[in-house]
Amino acid sequence: MKHPKKWRDDGRCGAGYTTADGRTAECEPDSSNPCCSRYNWCGNSADYCDCVGCVDYRTRAVSDLTFLDIETDQMTLSWTASANVTRYRLRYRHAGSSYQYLSPPPAPGDTQATVRGLWADTEYNFTLTAFGEDDEEIREISGTETTAKVIVNVDCYQDHMSMTFPRAALSGADVDNMHLLNDSCRAIYTETEVTLRTGLQECGTIQESSDKKLIFINEAISSPVVQDNGAVRGVTFRKRFQCEFVSQFVISQEKEVLFNIPPPRLEIVNAKNQFTFEMHMFTSQDFTDTYKSADYPVQVTPSHQLNFGLSVNSPLDNLELLALHCLATPSTDPDDSPSVSIIHDRCDIDTTLQLNTDLSNDMALYYSIQSFTFPNVVAPNLVYIHCTMVVCFKDDPDSRCSDGCIPARRRRRAVSDMSEARVRRASVRDQPAHIIQGPFQVKSEQEQASTLPTVGIAVGTAAGIAGVLLLAVAVFLVRKRRGRDVKEHRVGFDNYSFELWGKGKADNATPKPE
Repeated sequence: MKHPKKWRDDGRCGAGYTTADGRTAECEPDSSNPCCSRYNWCGNSADYCDCVGCVDYRTRAVSDLTFLDIETDQMTLSWTASANVTRYRLRYRHAGSSYQYLSPPPAPGDTQATVRGLWADTEYNFTLTAFGEDDEEIREISGTETTAKVIVNVDCYQDHMSMTFPRAALSGADVDNMHLLNDSCRAIYTETEVTLRTGLQECGTIQESSDKKLIFINEAISSPVVQDNGAVRGVTFRKRFQCEFVSQFVISQEKEVLFNIPPPRLEIVNAKNQFTFEMHMFTSQDFTDTYKSADYPVQVTPSHQLNFGLSVNSPLDNLELLALHCLATPSTDPDDSPSVSIIHDRCDIDTTLQLNTDLSNDMALYYSIQSFTFPNVVAPNLVYIHCTMVVCFKDDPDSRCSDGCIPARRRRRAVSDMSEARVRRASVRDQPAHIIQGPFQVKSEQEQASTLPTVGIAVGTAAGIAGVLLLAVAVFLVRKRRGRDVKEHRVGFDNYSFELWGKGKADNATPKPE
């Protein structure tokens, strides 16, 4: 039913001025003149909206539509409402689709509603309509927002690669029939995750090469869901993923071996919170420019300073980041030997390690260290750096961040007499994942002068590099002690801990520090 409009075209309002149906005229709340003055004119200044006898029609229904808790498959809408709303209608759609209606709709006293079953990384338009007495439409407000993108983990190995993403992000996609470029290569899935795996020369994988660099590309594909009644809903899902490698001759194996060039970014969705951890190598000590994938393998000399940054980004506030452990080994195995300790239990072990205090802050740490080599290691003399980051709430006195450096003697005493539980922060809920950065190839000054121009370097290690330098980062989210009160904005972050050795697969660079 369409109701007559409640305002006049001549801008008059209030007592003595009526609409076509005989009711007292109001001012159009969405116009440039939403307020009725005591002199019965519509306007927008304080003389019309904020005075004795004035009526602001913007505040008489609904306003201030905002979006909260944006996830891959749902989001929450919030608004301000007056007491004269008798019912709501909430409808939404994405480009090219028809409106869907939230059922059941928000109740008259509600000021929030959660819309579920949305598509990931898709912009939606939402329209909230408020109705008053006699079921008259009294105000309609709209807004647009984009759902969160799919968090994808890509794992790269010398003979295969795989991609894993959350099943919640695949609303409307036929997971049962998801496949790679070769449709005989199907997905493996659980209630929460979907994984596709392929050999580097299987399942339609595309290979691109230049010089000694190889890129292997494939794509996850799924058709829309076909309902039992034959109706097709959703759209075709396509997600490309790739692994990059550099080929190096390994003397001990007498053959060319592929070494992964991994991205520097790890995204973690923990309950309703998202954390983005990054480790970047910078080209100089001003920490302005980072090395990109196309720059690898970057060749350096033992005299270079290596500059690297660790950072975390999150919508949560009151966080702080620390580098708990950093060590170097000749492989991706942090337990391999020989090893070089750089940072241990927040204590600086390597004497050349320097923290740039001018650029570092609660959410980012910037280090420089002199390059180094391992003794008695055959070519290509690989060096991998493994770092553990810890992120905590600054106001948590029991967090690992509040402890500072724990010297080895104190650790041994605490373990022997069980006096300091916080020295033993490992949890049964630790979850493994890996970030690796590089490779760098260290040559002598003479070798580099004859082959490449000298470059300043940006990595993170200790005193001198040999062969190819790769970095691995672990992320450790610190739990609160059991029994402590948990604030709402910490949901999914407190009460348990987990150590993340993970592969993030994105190309975004760490922003230049302020």
